[in-house]
Amino acid sequence: MPTISAVQLPITWTDFGWPEVPSLGGVSLTTGDPQWSWEPVAPSFAVHVMEPTRGAPIDDFVVDHVVLLVPDLEAAVATMSRIDLEPRLRMMIPGNRPAAFFRVGPVLEVVQAPVRQASLYGIALATTGSLEALSIAWKGLGLDVGDVKPAVQPGRRIMTVHGMDAGFAVMSPDGPVRLTPT
Repeated sequence: MPTISAVQLPITWTDFGWPEVPSLGGVSLTTGDPQWSWEPVAPSFAVHVMEPTRGAPIDDFVVDHVVLLVPDLEAAVATMSRIDLEPRLRMMIPGNRPAAFFRVGPVLEVVQAPVRQASLYGIALATTGSLEALSIAWKGLGLDVGDVKPAVQPGRRIMTVHGMDAGFAVMSPDGPVRLTPT
């Protein structure tokens, strides 16, 4: 089954006290223009595909979901179908935007948005640690961290890191989230 193995976003991971290339639940994160790596094959969106990379494992974190913005959700679902992936869920998300969710290691949240072509928007992590303690620690590093609040998903909580060139949030774990590499 196709899975995301690495994501590159314009976020400097060392700002969070992590190595230059951290690996969270088996997904490596690198810094730079948005692109991704898939195994064995990537869907054919207008997103640059990077060479696979391996990072240093970070305990207590996984990539919960990656957000992909697309101009046409139905066309995106058809693109995913060509690599034998079907949505696990379809729904309207806040902002009244249609979205489809695919299990590709982490969840790939595909959101219809006013964009010209598909683009990686951001990433959400899950942690087993305290979001309040993490917020305090990251604020101590000079990061602009929002308040911990209820997430859209029932029973989960989320905090957003502001001032990034990509969307970035950390959530409490969900039942199916696995916090060990597979």
